[in-house]
Amino acid sequence: MSGKMVSPSLHSILSRGYRSLILLALILASGTIIASSAVAMIHHMERSLHLTARTVAYTVEPAIVFGDVAAVREGMGSVATGDMVDRLVIVGADGKEMARSTRSFEGLIPPAILQFGNDVLFSTPAKIEIARNGKVIAKVLVFGSSSAMIRFLFSGIVIVVCCVGIAMLATSILARRLHSGVIDPLNHAVEVARSVRVERAFSRRVPAPGLREVDNFVEDFNSLLSELQSWYEGLTQENRQLERRATHDPLTGVGNRALFEQRLEQAIGNAREQESGFALLYLDGDGFKRINDTYGHDAGDAVLRAVSERLSSCIRNADHVYRLGGDEFAVILTSPVGPDEVASVVERIGQTMRFPITIPSHGFVHMSLSVGCALYPAHGRSAAELCKMADEAMYRDKLRRRNNDLASSL
Repeated sequence: MSGKMVSPSLHSILSRGYRSLILLALILASGTIIASSAVAMIHHMERSLHLTARTVAYTVEPAIVFGDVAAVREGMGSVATGDMVDRLVIVGADGKEMARSTRSFEGLIPPAILQFGNDVLFSTPAKIEIARNGKVIAKVLVFGSSSAMIRFLFSGIVIVVCCVGIAMLATSILARRLHSGVIDPLNHAVEVARSVRVERAFSRRVPAPGLREVDNFVEDFNSLLSELQSWYEGLTQENRQLERRATHDPLTGVGNRALFEQRLEQAIGNAREQESGFALLYLDGDGFKRINDTYGHDAGDAVLRAVSERLSSCIRNADHVYRLGGDEFAVILTSPVGPDEVASVVERIGQTMRFPITIPSHGFVHMSLSVGCALYPAHGRSAAELCKMADEAMYRDKLRRRNNDLASSL
């Protein structure tokens, strides 16, 4: 099992970071606001309970003096209204309860929760003593109700939940924007870099996403690709030139001996694999040394270039001419080819060499070519055998030409 660890993506890190930061900020802000508001609200309710107790004391004091309990209850009911008061109790001077007013429960808050809130928040009642002539005749006890506080906390929680939902939606939108503006261009840059490394696709570029910082990165990345493309094209062109110099004759432009030997081996391999044949021609200039010695090397170079051009004009596109050195040339006639096609090519070469060759400053010269031929596989199955047979045939042709010239001169 591979132990390679998979690194987390930038998108997942930034998304989790944004979500965590927003949640933390919301929780801290909401908790602080709710807690401070709750403390302020409790303090306000405690003051209101004391004011209520004082108001009740003023209201029911005459009734207590006259012992009118019904009036006391009526006064309590007219004052003890609102959500802040859970119950109101008046205790006489003897400590016995004279009257009680309890707020009936209405609403969605379960009684158990409401009672728990009352016990926690308002365990101590607001108390006011009613005195007459310096003597306490009764006490007013006002017990607070936590219903308003519970509703406030519930509303706060609902608001926090809504804010969290909106924050998550905003985070999701921001994450998508982050993905399209940062993550996608980075992934595209990685894909382009891989394509350049594997496929040498230097022409590819990364589009700008429209974010300034990322656009700057993309611009520098594309500029680097342009420089790499220029460098690669220059190097490729230089390699092609070096390869051509290594395989072609600089004077005539045809293949040199190294390319000839390589192509001859390829021709033998192809013919052996396809069970076909090809022809090899060896050609040597007649009287080239005399032209070179008489008219100079410039004239000799002009003759060699003319011979190369005329040989190339006598063969098919699939065939090739090579200069082996000096005034020696070779031609490989690829398959399909037979004795009749070879004879036809040799005849065309002889005809084209009958025309005079223009040389610098000296007009025209004439030069013929001695030609020897070897057929694969009739005359040999290796490069050495074929070259030997073609070379011997070429010298026989050269000797025949000399004898003919000698006979014609007698």
